[in-house]
Amino acid sequence: MKLTILGGAGVRTPLFVQGTVAISEELGIDRVCLMDIDTHRLNLIGFVARQSVSRARNPVALECTDDAREAISGSDFVVSAIRVGGLEGRVTDETVALRYGVIGQETTGPGGICMGMRTIPVMLQYARIMKELCPNAWLINFTNPSGMITQAIKSSGITHRVVGVCDGPSAMFHRVATAIGVDESRAHFDYFGLNHLGWLRGIYADGEEVLQGAIHGLEGEALAAPSGLSGVEEVSVFGPDLVHSLGMIPNEYLYYYYYNREAVEHILQAPQTRGQFLVESTADMLGRLSRAIAEQDGDRALAEYNRYIDTRRSLYMKTETGSNSGSSSASADATCASEQAGADSGYERIALGVIRAIRMNLHEVMVLNTCNLGAIGGIAHDAVVEIPCLVDASGPRPSAVGSVPMGCLGLMQQVKECEMLACEAAVTGSYSAAWKALALHPLVPSASVARGILDDYLKEHGTLLAHIRR
Repeated sequence: MKLTILGGAGVRTPLFVQGTVAISEELGIDRVCLMDIDTHRLNLIGFVARQSVSRARNPVALECTDDAREAISGSDFVVSAIRVGGLEGRVTDETVALRYGVIGQETTGPGGICMGMRTIPVMLQYARIMKELCPNAWLINFTNPSGMITQAIKSSGITHRVVGVCDGPSAMFHRVATAIGVDESRAHFDYFGLNHLGWLRGIYADGEEVLQGAIHGLEGEALAAPSGLSGVEEVSVFGPDLVHSLGMIPNEYLYYYYYNREAVEHILQAPQTRGQFLVESTADMLGRLSRAIAEQDGDRALAEYNRYIDTRRSLYMKTETGSNSGSSSASADATCASEQAGADSGYERIALGVIRAIRMNLHEVMVLNTCNLGAIGGIAHDAVVEIPCLVDASGPRPSAVGSVPMGCLGLMQQVKECEMLACEAAVTGSYSAAWKALALHPLVPSASVARGILDDYLKEHGTLLAHIRR
C-alpha cells in the first residue's frame, strides 16, 4: 500500500511519518512518498522523517520527490498538507487585513478567503491527477482552510473520495472529557458546525448526557484558581460566564467572532503576528537542521526538530488571546503544552485514523468535513460541514445533528455563503465573487473595506492570485 503526502516538506510531516510507521504493518503500508516543490526544504524534513523510520527499524520505504505525478501514481491514499505561497503568504494574509483593522488570521475571515482562493486551483489540479493515475484512492485533506478546500473539490465533481480533517474538535473532546472525568472512548460527542466554526453542545456517556451539568456548574465561577471544566483551554479563553450563557463550548476559533475587537487589539499590540513568528522560527529551525544534517548528526536533527514543535505548540493562539508572554524559547510552558497535546492531538492522528477506518472497515465515529446530506437542519444538502461521521470502507457518512440554535445556524449560513463565493472566484476567476465573499463575511465591516483588502491581496500576492481578474 502506498501513502502520499502532498506538501511533504511541511513541518509536521515527521510526526505524520512517525504515526504511519506505528500502524504500517497493521494496514500493509510499505511505501510513503513525500512530495513538495521546495526541494531544499524537502531534503531537510525528509532527513528528519527518515530518522523516525530507521529508529523504528521499520521496512517502510520513504521516498521524496518534487514530481506530483510520480508521487500520486499508484497511491492508495493521498494526504494533502500544501501551503500555496508558503508562510510568507500567510504573513501577507494577516498584515493586509490588519492594515484595515480587520482580523488577520490564516483560516478565519479575509485571510482564510484569500488562502482558499489561491489554493483551490492547485488542489483541483492534484485531484485531476488522482482521477487519472489512482482513481480509487482517497484524498485526505488537511490543507487549510480545510472545509473550503474540501467543498471546492466536492463541488467540482472530479472526485467524491475526499474528506477534510482537522484536529481541533478531537483535541477539545479529549480536554473536556478529561476535565469532567469521562472515558472518551465510551462517549458520544454532540458537535456541529463548519471547519473552525463549531460548538460542542453535549456529551453522552453510557447514554447519559453529562456536559450540561458541568456547564451549569460554571455559573458565576472565576478563573483565579481554575479547576475541572473551568480549567479547560476553551473555557479559559471564552470565560465561564459566556460558556454558561451559551450552554455549549465553542471551538477556539470562534474567539475571533465572540471577542473580535479584543483579538484585533491583541494582535496589533504584539511585536509580530503569528505568521511572522513562524517565518522566523521555522527559518531558524531549518538552519539548525541543515547544520546537523551536514554533520550527519541524526540525534541533533531530531532534537532541534522536537524543540521547534514544542515551542510552536506552546505559543499557539497566545498572541490573539493576549496571553503571549513574549518568550519564544522552549521553556516549561512548551513542555506543558507538549504534554497536554500528547498522543491525542495533531492532524497526523486524525488523518491516520480516517485511513485506518476506511482501510479496515471499522465503522468508527469521527468528526470530519464532508457533505451535510441533511444532517444539520437549515444547511444545504451539498454544503461541507464539520460533524460526527461514521467511517467505514465506503468513507464518511454524516450522523444526524438535527436543528441547532438559530444564532449558530445564522453564522454558519453566512460563513458558508462566503466560502461558496470564494470557491466560485477561485474556479472562475470572478473578481465580483471574490469581493462579495469578503464583503459578506461577518468579520469584515463594510464593502469598501472588503474591496480595499481584496485589491491589496491581488497586488501583494501577485501571480498567486493572477487568476482573479476584474
